[in-house]
Amino acid sequence: MSEPRAAALLGAGIMANAVAARLDAHGFELRRYNRTLDAIDGPAVLCATPAQAAEEGEVVWSFVHDDAASAAVWFGPGGALAAARGAVVIESSTLSPGYAEHWMREAVAAGARPVLAPVTGSRAGALNGTLVAFTAGSAEDLAAAEPWLRTVAAEVVATGDARATATTKLLNNALAAVILTGLAETLTAAQASGLDTGQLLEVWSRYGWAAPVADAYGVAMLTGEHPPTDCSVAVLAKDLRHTVTALDGHPAPLITAADETFSRAMELDLGGREMSAIIDATRRCP
Repeated sequence: MSEPRAAALLGAGIMANAVAARLDAHGFELRRYNRTLDAIDGPAVLCATPAQAAEEGEVVWSFVHDDAASAAVWFGPGGALAAARGAVVIESSTLSPGYAEHWMREAVAAGARPVLAPVTGSRAGALNGTLVAFTAGSAEDLAAAEPWLRTVAAEVVATGDARATATTKLLNNALAAVILTGLAETLTAAQASGLDTGQLLEVWSRYGWAAPVADAYGVAMLTGEHPPTDCSVAVLAKDLRHTVTALDGHPAPLITAADETFSRAMELDLGGREMSAIIDATRRCP
C-alpha cells in the first residue's frame, strides 16, 4: 500500500502552522482551512470550509484552540465530518475530556476513523519532528494515522480511551504551568530580595530541575518581552480550567494556584502574550 500523501489541516495557530511546515518539508500535499485564511502560513490549497478541505484528504487533522473551535470545524453541514467518511480523522487540539469523548462518538457515527492525538513539545518540537503524541483510537485507526503522527512526533504513546487521553494532555500542561509559575515567582522573589536575577538565571538555565524552562523563558521574564512563539497565556489558562474541572474536587493545591494565577493574567489582558508573561500576573499578586 502506498504511503498517504494528501491531508486536510484545520487551524492556523502556532502549532498548526509548524506542523504544516513539517508536513510540507516532507512532501505532503496540504488542503487547509482556518476561520481567518490569512493566518495560514506556507504552501497549501486554501479552502472556504472544513468540508471542502476534507473532500480530497486521506487524513483530516485538526489543531485548534478549544472545544468550541473543534466543534466548529468538525460538525454541521460545512464541517469536516460531512466529507470525511472513510478517512482517518485526527484531533490534536487540547480538549476537555467530556468533549473528547463526544468527538470520538460523532466521528464514528459519521463513518470516519477517529484518532485523538493531542501533542506536546511546542513549536520547535513540531518543526524538528520531536513532539510526543498521546493517543486514543482503535488499533487499526492508530496504525493508519501512524505515518502522519511519526512525521512530527518522536514518540506516540497510547494512553487509553478518549477521556484518559484528554486528561493526560491536560495534566501534562498543568505540570508545565506549575513549573512556569514557580519560575516566575522565584524570579520575582529574587528581585524583591535585591539579588542579581541575571546571575541566578544564568545558573538556573544550566543546572537543576528548572533548567529547560529557565533557559526557554527566563530571559523573556526578565526583559518583559513576550511575543507569542510557543504557547499563549490564554491557551494555558483554558487548559488549567479544564484540568481543575476534570480533577472533580481531587486536592491539587499547586494546580489550583496556577489556575488562579493564569485567571488573573487573563483579567490583566495578558492572554495574547507568550506564557512567560505569567510573571506580570505573579508580580501583581494580592
